[in-house]
Amino acid sequence: MPRGGASSRIRRAGPGLEITSSRGASPGERALRVLLRALFSIVLVLPRLRSLRRTRNWNWIRVALFLAATAIAMLVGGWWRAIALVPAIPAIVLRRTTDPDRERRMQRALGAEYLLNGGEWGGGTGVDDGLALGTPLYLMLRGPHLLLVPRDGNGEVHSAARIEGIRRILVEGEEYVPVYVSEAKQPPVRESRVDRLAVVELILEPGPGRLFRFRYRGPFARHLAETAAHAIFSERSQQLRSRPASRVPGPARPHSVASGLDLV
Repeated sequence: MPRGGASSRIRRAGPGLEITSSRGASPGERALRVLLRALFSIVLVLPRLRSLRRTRNWNWIRVALFLAATAIAMLVGGWWRAIALVPAIPAIVLRRTTDPDRERRMQRALGAEYLLNGGEWGGGTGVDDGLALGTPLYLMLRGPHLLLVPRDGNGEVHSAARIEGIRRILVEGEEYVPVYVSEAKQPPVRESRVDRLAVVELILEPGPGRLFRFRYRGPFARHLAETAAHAIFSERSQQLRSRPASRVPGPARPHSVASGLDLV
């Protein structure tokens, strides 16, 4: 008995505060709790899973995840087998995706003002032979230089050329001439025929003995080639206008084939 003759009682908690133990729960309740915990864990893992899908090793991760889930499912039975197979679902369904911010990070890392679709490398002269034909490229404009960056690489610059030294810009063998559309436009006309197998070639001549060829494929091949040509043409015109008048154009600087760069 407590002091003063007062009796001590243990009051039962109300319905809203009642705490139950998992030991007395039915098998269905225990399975439901395990499933909820698994779903909660998956929600927490989703951001990490999304980043892993953008890596080159995602296909190997899929195989490892599927094999691990299958092995665990073979060792257990009942509801546990179904729960163990849950990680196998993303391994089967989710494929590798591209990083939407990859191009922006690559452009920021190289300090380029513009990033253009370079199509595929179509060969050339005065360029390191390490660039295979058909390699997808980005064309980046950084200050006075045009950078050739492989699209599937880690952001390394393969070759470069001075923009103001580009002598000719050819689209399908014809000298590129910019077309400026006035405000009075004709109404858009729907194309009756779309050539999905079209191939358009963009040719740049950065200097004596140097030639860059880029090939664009698909229904938007000409549009992509002219977009790149227009950006390079405009940047070259701007650099030539801002060049001091006293400067006399001289021969292009020698290009280092070993390094593939001419960034001086």
